[in-house]
Amino acid sequence: MNSVADVSLLQQQGDRAAPQVLFLSQGRASASTAMGHVRVEHALRVGLAGAAGARVRPLHATVPRFSLAQRVFIRAVPGLRDRGYWTLRWHLARGWAARRLLEQRLRDDAPDVVHVTTDQVSLLLGRIQREVPCVLSLDITTYDWLRLLRRLPEDGEVPADLRPLLALERRALHRAPLSIAWTDTVAERVGHLAPRARVATLHPGIDLEEFRPRSGPRKSGPLRVLFIGGRWVDKGGPDLVAALEADLGRTVELHVVTSVAPPPQDGMIAHAAQPGSREIVDLLQHADVLCLPSYADAVPWVIVEALACGVPIVATAIGSIPEMMGSGSGRLVDPGDVPALREALHELFESPALRSDLAHHGRARAEERFDARRNTERLVHLLEQVRRQRPVPAALGSR
Repeated sequence: MNSVADVSLLQQQGDRAAPQVLFLSQGRASASTAMGHVRVEHALRVGLAGAAGARVRPLHATVPRFSLAQRVFIRAVPGLRDRGYWTLRWHLARGWAARRLLEQRLRDDAPDVVHVTTDQVSLLLGRIQREVPCVLSLDITTYDWLRLLRRLPEDGEVPADLRPLLALERRALHRAPLSIAWTDTVAERVGHLAPRARVATLHPGIDLEEFRPRSGPRKSGPLRVLFIGGRWVDKGGPDLVAALEADLGRTVELHVVTSVAPPPQDGMIAHAAQPGSREIVDLLQHADVLCLPSYADAVPWVIVEALACGVPIVATAIGSIPEMMGSGSGRLVDPGDVPALREALHELFESPALRSDLAHHGRARAEERFDARRNTERLVHLLEQVRRQRPVPAALGSR
């Protein structure tokens, strides 16, 4: 709570049933898509297990994978590339699946508020957004994500095949009673693309009891560099291998978690770990450096997990990564700058004291900004305000 008035108002409403909130996750459209929703769902459940859960009655739903008919609808047209409007068709299929699911849950459960993870699945909600408040939670706008993947300039001309998608996204953001951006960087982009959108900044957070620094001494052996990223090339995996050069297999081990196995290298160890699993925690706790030299990223979960586990970070200065890391938790380089990447890695390799200092600052930053329990408390407060149709106070407009 942020004021005596807020506390008094909730006490006056104490005899009323707690509002029912439906948490709608984007899910995995197919077996090859990213699994960030797993972390979101876990963060919400961790946060709602405490005091925040007593103030709402949570329901959970996940948009299912593409059906056979949807897979046919989104099939790429050979030779047309972007002119085949594959990206638009993909998002229309995903939005339609979300709408059908939400219509069913509204009939069955009649929630007071809906919390939708990513605006990607909100594009076709239409009249539903007039029937029940649908709060959107996003780590990046859909258009900005596609722009990053295509390496388009930030304020360049919008490609023809993305214009209808951008129009749908603007409509969804403008209709939403509130959009929750995971970082101030994302909030700024939401405001740029949808000037009338109502935006607050709040990251879902992670379980700081599960993701924490190791308790014992470092394992003996070579320095351990950890790479976690589903898209090996887009996340800069080849650049990392090039930066490690002759160190790899001699003084450095590279531990890799990715969806597509990279070409084998001496000193590289691949792991088939699932997002948020105990194996991921173990890999982080025994890593000397996490490296994510990505070309396309928004608010990567692994950065938060590394901060929480006290792992120094070397990453590229794209998306929200600089804001997430803050100062004192690692080093930032430009995408594609392999010499700078090599220099940053060697700076950390050569100084255990520096790695220890960066690890300490990283954990402190995670406790300050990425605690799932505390952030879910703030989220529930925002949802309560949306339900009462009260404006979001300035104090919660930025986190």
